[in-house]
Amino acid sequence: MLFGVPTTTTAALDPNAKPDNAAIAAAMKSAMGGMSSLVFTQTSVDGSYFAANVAPGDYYVFATIPGYVQPTALVQAAADAGADLTKPIPGLPLVHVTADRSASADVTLPRGGAIAGRVLWDDGSPATHLVVTAESTQPKSKPLPPEFAMLAMSGALSGGAVNLSDDLGNFRLSGLAPGEYRVKATLQVKLNFAMQGGAMNLNSMKADKPLIIYAPSTLHKAEARAVTVKAADEQRDQLVTINLGGMHSVSGSITSAEDHHGINSASIELTDVSDKDLVRSAGVDASGNFTVSFVPPGTYTMEVSDAGDTEPSKAKSASGLIKFTTTDTLKSYEDAKQSVIVGDMDVTGQNAALTPSKTVKKGLDLNELLKQ
Repeated sequence: MLFGVPTTTTAALDPNAKPDNAAIAAAMKSAMGGMSSLVFTQTSVDGSYFAANVAPGDYYVFATIPGYVQPTALVQAAADAGADLTKPIPGLPLVHVTADRSASADVTLPRGGAIAGRVLWDDGSPATHLVVTAESTQPKSKPLPPEFAMLAMSGALSGGAVNLSDDLGNFRLSGLAPGEYRVKATLQVKLNFAMQGGAMNLNSMKADKPLIIYAPSTLHKAEARAVTVKAADEQRDQLVTINLGGMHSVSGSITSAEDHHGINSASIELTDVSDKDLVRSAGVDASGNFTVSFVPPGTYTMEVSDAGDTEPSKAKSASGLIKFTTTDTLKSYEDAKQSVIVGDMDVTGQNAALTPSKTVKKGLDLNELLKQ
């Protein structure tokens, strides 16, 4: 893969913050801009490659193959070391392409380590088709800018630190750079997909936040077992056990403080006050009702955000291969927080009456973004 060296970079979205629509739109545009200087080619059996009609410019030359360290890890290491990602990074293969001339660059791939094991339910049966990930225990000091989003995607396509558990619950995570990792399994508890009039309905795709289970069997990142990986080494027999016993649901309704009608669009998040990484979430139905599922006992802060009265957009749908159904916001509401204690049973009646905002918050229009 020839990956164009970006001339500018956009700050990565803070995963612990709630960016506004303008920040999300800017990040998406930057990610799309990073796709404008990409060339993919397949190697021959002897490892040689050739790419024709490459636009002039500076390119990193990356290669991906299962079992070897992925390009994202190499760029992340450079970013953590303080490298300027708008300039050539020492140690990474680079080629300068000019018109009507050939250039060459060789790529040497370091063999990575591996983690293998199984994902099981608490009764010992295999948990199948779960996304299993090796997550570094070291915090990333500088998250990669969105211009490098396609680089991360190329790594995912070739396996590596992400894998699906098979019919026996087996997984194998390969191509890991030497270091210490946490193994986690992602359980998607609710997901829908719908096409309406040839357009994707994003509202139907809204789902409860996936349940993250860390090895050996915990929802708390701090309690996860660390696994040390060396180059070309494999750590086997790692178990992730999913135990849903003792978890409960939290339900209620979101209404307007003015006339108490149900608000048909809002996000609800429950954050464990003792573990900010443990977050459960849900949306509301057409009447403002919600249910947050699989909540372990504890004390939580319930936050209601992005609330509004909406209706299907009357604007003409954009043309093109990718289209999205959109909604118009008629009235926006202020965010709200309250405390919720989850004990040994389901929690109901967690109602919130929201104050209308003075301004109407415009939703993110993906159709308009695609036009740009």
